[in-house]
Amino acid sequence: MQDMTFVIAVNGIVFLAWLILFLKDRKKGTDAIRIGFKTIFSMVPFLFIIMALIGLFGSFLNPDIITKYLGAQAGWKGFVSVALVSSLLQIPGIVIFPIAEVLLKNGATAGIVSLFICASTMASIFTFPLEAKFLGKKIPIVRIPMILIISICIGILTGLIFKLL
Repeated sequence: MQDMTFVIAVNGIVFLAWLILFLKDRKKGTDAIRIGFKTIFSMVPFLFIIMALIGLFGSFLNPDIITKYLGAQAGWKGFVSVALVSSLLQIPGIVIFPIAEVLLKNGATAGIVSLFICASTMASIFTFPLEAKFLGKKIPIVRIPMILIISICIGILTGLIFKLL
């Protein structure tokens, strides 16, 4: 129920902001609604694909394998392997959180899941050419390893905090 309260509050704030815009300038308010619906409807096929992939991901993963490689007994090897694999991925949050939930429910530690979320969303080496083209090579050369190190630290801290709770 608490999650629903948050959703209602956020949507209420968005609606009030739109209402103020609409009352101030009807054309901009109408354009905002049109753009919003166009964006939502363009995402629908993508969302169905995401849900199907998450379902397949969850059904093919064996909890014993997850526990072995991403659970408590994986130790530092689990952290390193997740950091390296995650740096090869570029996964948006809308996809990563359901995958992280499947991992967590099937035996992965909170620290490794936290590392997976951070590194998968921020540390993709596949963005290197695009970043280098627009920002120069120095930024991605510095940013990607820093994000991996920070992600590992976040994972370790999350794991330690969860052990204390």
